[in-house]
Amino acid sequence: MSTASTLAAALESALDLYLKQQPETLSLAAGLTGKCIAITLTGIGITLYFRPDSDGVQVLSHYEGDVDTEISGSPLGFARLALDNREDALFQGAVHIQGNTETAQRFQDILDGSNWDWEEQLSKITGDVVAYQAGKLARHAQHFTRESIDTLRLDGSEYLQEEARLLPTRL
Repeated sequence: MSTASTLAAALESALDLYLKQQPETLSLAAGLTGKCIAITLTGIGITLYFRPDSDGVQVLSHYEGDVDTEISGSPLGFARLALDNREDALFQGAVHIQGNTETAQRFQDILDGSNWDWEEQLSKITGDVVAYQAGKLARHAQHFTRESIDTLRLDGSEYLQEEARLLPTRL
């Protein structure tokens, strides 16, 4: 089984669990029945195809039909999309969208649809202490990632302006 197939199966299972607990979000998926959204992770060469319908979202590693929307970007670009301001990530070219942008927006609404408490779900399997610690670790990782991106952006800008003198200063 390929990496893409394994990833597709894992994502489909996670989305299925998520949507079963969020009936209002599942109704959003039903509104995209017949659509196909391709997400390509550039740099690692993985493309996954998402086919929402009233039962959930089917995730495929291979798809023969026409794609309505193609979303591509590096894993870091998608992290920026999830963590930073969505418009900044799109307008700065971290993530590219081709095709039907309304379908892309509606698919994003499915993914953002609610405040799914993954920590609560994890606690049913591992217990409260382990779930809390995993949540704490995830929150720290998210904070660290945001700060690292901001620092890298500032340091890169300063280097290009002050050291390499390739960019003008703001003044």
